[in-house]
Amino acid sequence: MEPKPPPAPPQSFVALDREQQRLVRDYQPVSRALTAYELAFRDWRLGRLSQDELLRGAGAYRDVVERSAALVRGDRATGETRRAKQLLVVALRARRRALDALPVLARYRPAWNRSAVNARRALTLMQDLRNRARLIPLPEDSVS
Repeated sequence: MEPKPPPAPPQSFVALDREQQRLVRDYQPVSRALTAYELAFRDWRLGRLSQDELLRGAGAYRDVVERSAALVRGDRATGETRRAKQLLVVALRARRRALDALPVLARYRPAWNRSAVNARRALTLMQDLRNRARLIPLPEDSVS
């Protein structure tokens, strides 16, 4: 039986902060564009917006999601931050599936909810890591 390799040296606080800040920066356009999309979705549900208008807005939001997903996938993440990155990628995939499902709400809702849960899990994980490292918390609205 071969012995386990020694653990990797601990990551510096600066390196941890850079990794996480990059992940958040690359995800943040999704959070910034969310309000406009949610208002359009609400207006569609209330009959103030046509289905075509909703689908155009969802397509624009999907483009933002796709760009962010490509950036997040390309970000370097080590240690426990790697898990947060995986959660963000899963969240973005679920958000894209939800947007692709419109206007079929039975398919939209579960995917949308998964996207929100995984994004929050990623943020919580990063906040926990930052707390242990005594780093300044990430803004709560940076990942939504």
